[in-house]
Amino acid sequence: MRLKEKIKNFEKSDQFLSIFFFTLIIVGSLLNTLSNKTYQYDSWTIGEWLINYQGGFVRRGLSGEVIYFLSNTLKISPIFFIWFICNFSYFLLIKLIFNEAKGKVSKLFLLSPGVFLAPIVGDFLVRKDIVLMTFFFIILRICKSKNPNIFKLNILNILGILIHESFAIYTLPIQVIILTMQKTDVKSRNKILFFNILPSILIFTLCFIFKGSSDQAMTIHKSWINKSYLFPYETINSEIPLGAINAIGWEMNKVIELFLISIRNFENFVWVPTAWLLTIIVLAIFFLGDQLGRDIKIKSLILSIQFIPFSLLCLLGWDYGRWIFIWIVSSIIIYCSFGEELKSRKLIKKILNNFNFLEKILIKLKTQKQPKFLLILFAYPHCCWSLYYFPGLFLNLIYSLLLTKKSIFNRLTKLFPK
Repeated sequence: MRLKEKIKNFEKSDQFLSIFFFTLIIVGSLLNTLSNKTYQYDSWTIGEWLINYQGGFVRRGLSGEVIYFLSNTLKISPIFFIWFICNFSYFLLIKLIFNEAKGKVSKLFLLSPGVFLAPIVGDFLVRKDIVLMTFFFIILRICKSKNPNIFKLNILNILGILIHESFAIYTLPIQVIILTMQKTDVKSRNKILFFNILPSILIFTLCFIFKGSSDQAMTIHKSWINKSYLFPYETINSEIPLGAINAIGWEMNKVIELFLISIRNFENFVWVPTAWLLTIIVLAIFFLGDQLGRDIKIKSLILSIQFIPFSLLCLLGWDYGRWIFIWIVSSIIIYCSFGEELKSRKLIKKILNNFNFLEKILIKLKTQKQPKFLLILFAYPHCCWSLYYFPGLFLNLIYSLLLTKKSIFNRLTKLFPK
């Protein structure tokens, strides 16, 4: 068998896996949606969308207030609105990124459990993350224009922050970098910082001031249970707030306490923070090695930039799997939208020189066709890492290390010389 035929077989296996992953996305999205259908038993997924302004202004309440208004006006269960928003955003984001990623990121990697299958495998499809990633994609498209519409940017930023305040942490810094790089004079840069960032920072600050209280959490909870007929899959009998609504009333010391518990957490013999770190490393290796290791340095820079807000999110919450998803997807969007533009900037070129050592280490990832079937074994939960995920991570790490020593393509060229 000739080398070309071997390569064709790799291409066929990639196509097969892509179809397999996409089938899992279709079926999995249906099953994941149906499994999140109650406030009482799915209080961290459905409950997150039910936070509203019935107890006064509070962080994360905008989407819940809109759903509250629609549910009461149309007499339709909030569950159905939540299902529609999450699934529509999910498939829209897949379509948008697929169009933007042509020739830059492989379909197989995008469809894998590391990226778009992650919400299904990790059970966080019915959360706000995907909606916010869609907002982020649109924002970067606006930034890409010659004269970005600052008003539209502000509106989208503010909407995103009012849906979930974490949106500001991982979107505003990269916007500042991109927009200021497009301007040559200091005055224009100052205008960008003032008109684009200040309004968003003010709203972000308000979300911290009005972070919520136990009284507001109780009022929000009662606003829904008083209309329990709107929940077709349950009869709510809890007198106290549940899940995400209850968390609105938590004090900062509670958040710190949970963080300290998470960093001291051991899963039998595994120190859980190291497992999360291993997850991050393996996922980064897959991304850097994608498309024959193309643009390793600029990818590494973008991953590094986005890792800073990712670290801040880890300090403020314990859903580390969701933060990893945000980290990798936001990095992919930035790379696909602005990778070429960033590489052309003098300052970025100087910074990229510092990544030469990394390129030398990872250069051997530039294989012709990697056996990507091992992507099947890679998975991570939305939180609460356990030994269930360890075998897949371990095998993928071995696989990645082997690739740096001897590539499949090099072996094939020796066996089947031209």
